[in-house]
Amino acid sequence: IGGEFRGRKITQPDLKTVRPTKDRIREAVFNVIAAEVPDAKILDLFAGSGAYGLEAISRGAVEAVFVELDRKCVSVIKDNIKALGAGERTRISVGDAGSLISSGALAGEKFDIVFADPPYSRGLAKNLLITVSHYDILSNSGLLVIEHHRQESLPDEEGVFILLKRKSYSDISVSFYKKNG
Repeated sequence: IGGEFRGRKITQPDLKTVRPTKDRIREAVFNVIAAEVPDAKILDLFAGSGAYGLEAISRGAVEAVFVELDRKCVSVIKDNIKALGAGERTRISVGDAGSLISSGALAGEKFDIVFADPPYSRGLAKNLLITVSHYDILSNSGLLVIEHHRQESLPDEEGVFILLKRKSYSDISVSFYKKNG
């Protein structure tokens, strides 16, 4: 929706279990974090089509790492990366987001922005907030952006994180966290 790839379409997985983020919500998220995106290293958890990470690359991020468990979604992410010619700035890790973080698969890496869009109504958003806080994969000035159902309550503080802002769009909320201190 913006930047280098503006106007280019990406493919969405044809799965009932995947809920693509609407363009207007993604645009609103990027309006909030616009100053943080250039030169950032991105982690896109529960990546689906890779829309968040690819949007960040389009807007000047230097690298995006996509984490996705579903093999069909991984295939769609690969196709989208290829179609946009973004291969040299991306990589894909196949597996469960929480498990990959806690297993040390991302050990030693620090990300400037972590996007997470877990399936709704399973408590995954709060679990992910706890996991990312515990395993310290976010740079000191980084942002954690979690898309979740409006009825799923996330705390204002969790571990090293403090809520900066929460925006709601119909049934969807997006919570923006930064490290406390």
